[in-house]
Amino acid sequence: MSAELTRTEAEMTEPKAASKPVPVWLLIALLVLLYWGMVYFDQRGGWFNPQVYYPYRSVEQLMVMQPISGEADFIQKGKRLYGTYCAVCHMDGGTGNPANGCPPLMGSEWVSAKGPGRIIRIVSKGATGPIEVSGKLWSGGTMLAIGDQMPGDEKEKAENIAAIISYIRKTFGGNGSAVTPEQVFAVRAEIKDRTTYFSPEELKASPE
Repeated sequence: MSAELTRTEAEMTEPKAASKPVPVWLLIALLVLLYWGMVYFDQRGGWFNPQVYYPYRSVEQLMVMQPISGEADFIQKGKRLYGTYCAVCHMDGGTGNPANGCPPLMGSEWVSAKGPGRIIRIVSKGATGPIEVSGKLWSGGTMLAIGDQMPGDEKEKAENIAAIISYIRKTFGGNGSAVTPEQVFAVRAEIKDRTTYFSPEELKASPE
């Protein structure tokens, strides 16, 4: 028998790669994996922002959950108190509620006034009677004496009122200046014996 294989025999013994279609399940698994990866990145990747770090997943979450201090903390406190005492009437967005005669805070000249004296009086002792806000007359509404109704001693009330007004002025008053508890305490000391609501005329005659 010859030691050399014939051409036909060599072709028959040479290994060949079989060509088979990729299984459908593998393609589906790959697509699912890619989709899961995109969703995971969208939720947790922070879009490559260097300010976002574990365990935070986005800039928004970082701002909400990270401890804050100073004026930012004070304004955040005012926002919480506003939601408790004021939003039911003035609404979360400061737009007011015509149904109960509650005027808007957004763009109000009472909010954006140079000084906080008048709005401190309103929050502390309340106000009643037709009042003009942004060129529109609002009638029939009464602002309750929210400040006097707050729990705590006079110092705590002053701090809470200052926080609320600071939030209102910063949010609805064109980034107005913040109000200090000392300012609130001083105004409230002047009106401590008052037991009736302020009228718009009285407020206009009061110092800002």
